[in-house]
Amino acid sequence: MKSRWVLTDEDVRNLLAVVERCEAPDEGDFFYAEVLEGLRDLIPCTEIGFELLDFGTPDVASAFPELRRTRLIDVIEGVGVEREDVLGPEDDDEIGQLWWQEFWADGGCAGPLLTGDYATILRYNLTERTSIKTPFDAMVASEGYRHLMEVPISPYGGTERRLLLWRKEGPDFTDREELMVRLIRPHLAELHARRDRELRGVPNLTPRQWQILRQVATGATNTQVARTLGLSEATVRKHLENIFMRLHVLSRTEALAQVHPFLDARPFAGPRPVAAAS
Repeated sequence: MKSRWVLTDEDVRNLLAVVERCEAPDEGDFFYAEVLEGLRDLIPCTEIGFELLDFGTPDVASAFPELRRTRLIDVIEGVGVEREDVLGPEDDDEIGQLWWQEFWADGGCAGPLLTGDYATILRYNLTERTSIKTPFDAMVASEGYRHLMEVPISPYGGTERRLLLWRKEGPDFTDREELMVRLIRPHLAELHARRDRELRGVPNLTPRQWQILRQVATGATNTQVARTLGLSEATVRKHLENIFMRLHVLSRTEALAQVHPFLDARPFAGPRPVAAAS
């Protein structure tokens, strides 16, 4: 039976402080290395990485291996930040080849993709011979790695996301450390989505602001927008003032010109109203 851990107020404050370390990513980075560095300070480990996997279904990945793409931002003890962006199988080293060979097998890294279970956090212990069950496990153990915590994150569009924490020395990851990554996981998901929007040039507006702009784009007046969305006219006017401020514009026409390319983009433009079932 797992022991029960309760995070302290200080733990929560420290996690929130890590989330806020995202103001200056390196150009082109899909995630914030500084956030990973901060999380590694709270959960000591040899490596911590944020990984993206693009390959679709098993059939597609098998039929078109040249299209599969893996991206990783890794913070490594004594090394610093490393980045990988691999398209296709050509650049796979021996570990990478074994990883792909076992990816779709039972117990492989494709678990969440196959089962839809993005809630369960997996912890692996490779300190005993009986825990080494595959050639990939053996290869990883030969590199000195002993403990792994794999944190699946809900997909973003068609992209799989996960946080990986590795230890070469020391004890296994604890229940308390698992609770910490469980608490910060939704924030990591949103930070990645935020960074993706930044890279695509999507204006940083709230879902409600996007909702209002979609109504404005139809030619609706403030009164009509308020009636459609169940808001007061004063609230609509305030939202528009905030939109103009965020976009650095002075009018509806300027605002619409700036956001027009993104009004129909998903998932970057925010949620659309859901029509009531008939």
